[in-house]
Amino acid sequence: MSADDYINSQVDPCIRKYEDLSHKYHKIHMGLMIACFSCFIGVIILNVVYIIVPVIWLILSSIVCTLGGLFLFFFDSLNGYLEKSLSYKHKAESLGYEKSLYKAKENGFKGFAYRCERYMKIVGWSY
Repeated sequence: MSADDYINSQVDPCIRKYEDLSHKYHKIHMGLMIACFSCFIGVIILNVVYIIVPVIWLILSSIVCTLGGLFLFFFDSLNGYLEKSLSYKHKAESLGYEKSLYKAKENGFKGFAYRCERYMKIVGWSY
């Protein structure tokens, strides 16, 4: 199997898959963090309004917003969406190095291939 065949059949689909998973988990993480931030900003706004207009439902809504924000924050932390995103991004980058290594070996770029192999051994990537 030539390097181009291996890259087209094995490496490129995996890179795309890992990049897609990385983007997916990053979007989930960012969405949860935006929702969490919005809840906490809502609490601040409700507390400022409560100073002006003391109504019981403002207190209850600020409690609900606080609990909602904490739930979203811990839901994101417990599921580890940020770690999953970074893990898949790292896998995609490592596969990119593997792709460069195969191309460099096929084209005779010894110095570049050596640097790629050295990097892959440092990060613990087996090929």
